[in-house]
Amino acid sequence: MIEGLFKSKKDLFGIDIGSQCIKLVELKKTRKDYKVRKLGIKQIPKDIIIDGAIMDSVALTDAVRDIVQTVKPTVKNVALSVSGQGVIVKKISVPIVTEEEFANSIQWESEQYLPFSIQDVYLDFKILGATENIQGQMDVLLAAAKKELIDDYLLIIRDLGFEPMVVDIDVFAIQNMFEVNYPSFTNKTNLICNIGASFTNINIVKGGDSLFTRTINVAGNKVTEALQKNLGITFEEAEEVKVGVKKDVDMNSVNEILDEEINVLTGEIQRTIDFFYNSNPNDIIENVFLFGGSSKLKGLPEKIKDKSGINAIIGNPFTNIPIDKSQQDISYHHFGVAVGLGMRRLGDK
Repeated sequence: MIEGLFKSKKDLFGIDIGSQCIKLVELKKTRKDYKVRKLGIKQIPKDIIIDGAIMDSVALTDAVRDIVQTVKPTVKNVALSVSGQGVIVKKISVPIVTEEEFANSIQWESEQYLPFSIQDVYLDFKILGATENIQGQMDVLLAAAKKELIDDYLLIIRDLGFEPMVVDIDVFAIQNMFEVNYPSFTNKTNLICNIGASFTNINIVKGGDSLFTRTINVAGNKVTEALQKNLGITFEEAEEVKVGVKKDVDMNSVNEILDEEINVLTGEIQRTIDFFYNSNPNDIIENVFLFGGSSKLKGLPEKIKDKSGINAIIGNPFTNIPIDKSQQDISYHHFGVAVGLGMRRLGDK
């Protein structure tokens, strides 16, 4: 796993700041497993965050302040993550060197793979091992995030009196969570799909390594906007229709809209699978695991299986993490990234 763009060994809590809601998780690490110490979720107004970038820092600061005052984490150190257009994850092949040697050369070695200036990004990497069928080369997983994107989030966390100790990327936080909750699957090739409001993050993993990642700009908000437009209702009403709360609408029309939008999403997932197979013909994806606030779209697992022939499972980030009875009615599928971040509080390099 990539250890994060900033690193620490201190205890911390994870906070996942999405474009629709903020999720906070503080975990207690025992000798055998994790337990939930603190847990909370808060909706935020639309358009505070667009494509991962903060549009209204004052409103977001207020929202983060509200959730930390409600949940009351017991530590001051924070792990957070980023996603979107300002984040690049890429597997590259370079001549074999030591980790220290690559770290010293990462600036010029990485520049040719990035669509923006090397001075404008934070960089991290993980050496994956020797490149298959190419002597003298090794595979490196490179992660880059725009400084402007990260610094905006760091400023909010620090303004509230907390210290950001780890900055991760959503796909790796989800992978972290998956490996703890589904250990019997980790030696298989799995596609982990985190469907949020603005983005769908895909990470194809095997044996603790990320083989391929992709971010898709088709996610929950696209579905909500389609319902809003076609039914002539507000965005908030459309969100209620999507999750099944509001039912005083033409359900035949709703089902047609949902079916069309889910077809778009599953089409993108299938294109990702096809692209992966073209580059990795010997790796067969055995399962698709769905996480995120929009993972429970009606009929989504069935449509993925129909298109790809791969078994699709709605994942639970608390499968191996006990939750207090008072917290069991919470929408657990939202918490994949936050749980993965909460696990980062111990043993980081």
